[in-house]
Amino acid sequence: MNRRDLLLQEMGISQWELYRPEVLQGSVGISVAENIRFITVSDENISSSPLLADVLLSLNLKKENCLCLNYDQIQHMECKQPIRYWLLSENSDQIDRTLPFCKQAEQVYRSPSWQQFQSNHQAKRALWQQIQQP
Repeated sequence: MNRRDLLLQEMGISQWELYRPEVLQGSVGISVAENIRFITVSDENISSSPLLADVLLSLNLKKENCLCLNYDQIQHMECKQPIRYWLLSENSDQIDRTLPFCKQAEQVYRSPSWQQFQSNHQAKRALWQQIQQP
């Protein structure tokens, strides 16, 4: 415990650790950096997944070139460069509502939700086939 923590404790001030700090990142006017070339849209946070790293490797991209958003955040995205999108959802209506927000889309890949995708070999094969198509 550091000095600041001890002082706060003596003053009777409770400290809290955010369970989901990404919620406070804001959702209005998300600017996409120039280096971003691939955006994943999923209800789950997949940014640290080894499977995502494999997908990026197959696209000749690095982790710095990828941005992971959820379906609420993509509505507020501002993008100027061509981007590939990967939409992960079982709900086809949700994907259809999201497509207009895929600005500057170079290509849009579709897969089932992340939970389904991880264990479904056919879904993985379908993604690889989408990636190989020009």
